Parts: sequence; structure tokens; C-alpha cells
Amino acid sequence: MYNLPFCPIHSYQILNLLELRAHDARLICGSCLLNLVQTQQIEDIRNVVDLIQVYNHPENAFKFTDVRERTVLASFLYDQRIQINMIKQKIEQLLDELATWQSELVQQSTNLLNVIKKDEFKQLFEQLANLDKGVRIEVIQEIQNKFYNYFKSIEVMNQVSTQKDFENLDQIYDNMNKKIVQSGKFEELFQFINKTEADYLQIANPFTHLIMNTIQQNVKRQIIKKMLIYQSQKHGLTFNAIKAAIVGRQNLLWFFKSSNNQCTEFGGYTPYSWQDEAKPYGATVSNPSFLFSKTLKQIYPIILDRGGCAQQFAQSSFILFGGTCNGDEDLRINPDFKSGYSRLGVSYKAPQGVDSTKYSTHLFGALAPNVIECEIYQIFFE
Repeated sequence: MYNLPFCPIHSYQILNLLELRAHDARLICGSCLLNLVQTQQIEDIRNVVDLIQVYNHPENAFKFTDVRERTVLASFLYDQRIQINMIKQKIEQLLDELATWQSELVQQSTNLLNVIKKDEFKQLFEQLANLDKGVRIEVIQEIQNKFYNYFKSIEVMNQVSTQKDFENLDQIYDNMNKKIVQSGKFEELFQFINKTEADYLQIANPFTHLIMNTIQQNVKRQIIKKMLIYQSQKHGLTFNAIKAAIVGRQNLLWFFKSSNNQCTEFGGYTPYSWQDEAKPYGATVSNPSFLFSKTLKQIYPIILDRGGCAQQFAQSSFILFGGTCNGDEDLRINPDFKSGYSRLGVSYKAPQGVDSTKYSTHLFGALAPNVIECEIYQIFFE
């Protein structure tokens, strides 16, 4: 803390007037600034804001501050509050609509039970069940006649009942399913939730937000949902578990965590359907695939003229991204999840300074992947 004198221009002591940043900047007029520099009472002139310049150019008053960052955070919190309120409203609307649908379903079920005369059928069945083994044949015949008359009455009622009163269970299900789909309330709710999550990621995890934006820009479609389909901590870190999750699915986003260098994280995205033991493939035109290093905050887009081998999964051999089918892959993980290698630059663009002619530690933090965790998400678009 500086023991600063009174400012002769503004007649107040220049001491702790405003802490603009962590480096403890000070407001001071130009003449006092010159005096303090000459007497060596200020060590770093960059930590000083000239009051005269602030007065003459107020638009520059906060150029040394973190007001912009704090404004972004304040705006984020305000927007989140608005979005959460909208989510609350959508949930309340959905609950009201669900209550209406439930009431309709109960009414339809009641109508169906009335048409089939459930109580009468139950009573006849109980009479039959309670008969003694030695009962006379005439009594059994009487109950059988009652069952016959019961079913005849059902047939008559079926002829005079409206479709609304006598929808079968499949029709009730189909009608309710159409109501849910046509309503759009669920879709609206999830869109708001996804928007809130995306805004949160922009603040809490900006690189993940960048990944999602990159997918949208590359695919040129809006993401509506990111669904977790595999998590090694839950499903086990095995090729069988991964196979069960990915085969037949497309638009998959992979995250790997390695034990190298205090848990290096990396991954990739491809839009193509994963097939067991299938040859790697991918379009070479407008291919949206990319690899990334979450640790280094870098994205490595596919090289379009080499994009024919974007991905491959072979349970007995490897998971790979990129390659030429002759042992040169950008990313290869073997079934033990420890061995494999990375050679960025084969099909995916290597960053400057990485030698793409040999195996590299750039992506893994070491020559071998040493994967300890994996998560796979399926991306859904509008």
C-alpha cells in the first residue's frame, strides 16, 4: 500500500480511492503522478489511472478494470434466472396438460369398463368359482346361460356404443401418444433446458461449450439434445460395454481421460454410424469430424481430402479415429485401454510444431493413451 500525499488539484488524499484490479491500481491526477514517479513512491506506473484523463475521456475510465468480465457474469446470472423461470412455467403448463391427459385416460378406461360390465362379469365368475364340486348340473347350466347372456349384452352394447366409449386399449394408447407428440410441451421444455445448459457451459466449462458450438457450425444444424449413452464408471471400461452402446448409433461425441500428466483429457466427434468390425469411412466433402484436447483446449479438424477414414471400431483390435488402414492412425486405443498411440496429421490436422510423421505425446500427454475413464454422448439435431 502506498503512502500517497494529497492531490493539489483535487484537494483530497489519493489513497485507496478505488481498487480496480487485484494488482491494486490507484486513481491520481497527472501532476501528482509525475511527482510520485519522480520521488519513486510508485513502482509501476501501469497500476495508476490518471484522474484528468478519466475526466476528459470517461469512456476509457474502466479500461484497466475487470468490469467487462463481471458484467458478463451478471448478464449470465440474469439470463439464467429468466430461463429458469421460463422452464418453471413450461413445467407448470406441462403438469396441467398431464393432469388433463390423465383425466381423459381415466374416463376412457371407465367407459371401457362400463361397456364390458366388469362388475357383472366379476360377480358371475365368483359364483362359478364358489360352486361345490358336487353341485347339480342344472346349477352349472344356469350360470353358463348367465355368461352367455352377458356376452350377448356386450355384443349389443358394442353395436350401440360410440367409438369414444369403446376404444380398445391400443387405440387409447395411440391417441394419447399423438396428444403428447402434437402438444410439443416436452420439446419446448427440453429446448429451454438445453439452452440453459449451454449458457452454463459457456461460463463453467467454456471449452465444452466451444466443442458444442463447433459441432453445430460444422454440421450446420442446431443441437437440441446431448444424451449420455455410455459412462465407464457406470458401465465398466470394456470393449463389450462400448460396443453395446455405440454400434448402430451416429453423431457420437467421445471423451477420454488418461492417467498421464495429472489426467490428460481428449476426445473426438464424428457424425457417422459406428459398426462393429466395419472398415473406417467418412465423406471427404464437408466432413464435420474433429479430434480435440480438452487439456490443451485445442480442436483438430479433419483434413477434408483425407477424410475417408474418420473412424473405426473393432472389438478385437481397436478404437480409431482417422488413418490410412495401414497402421497409421491419428488416434488409436487398444482393448486394454492402456496401449495405442496418436499420430495427429494423418487424417486430422496437427497443430503447429507437432511432427506428423511419427507418434506423438501431444494428444495423450505420453506415447500411450493409458485411458482410465470414457464417456460417450449421442448428439441430436433439429
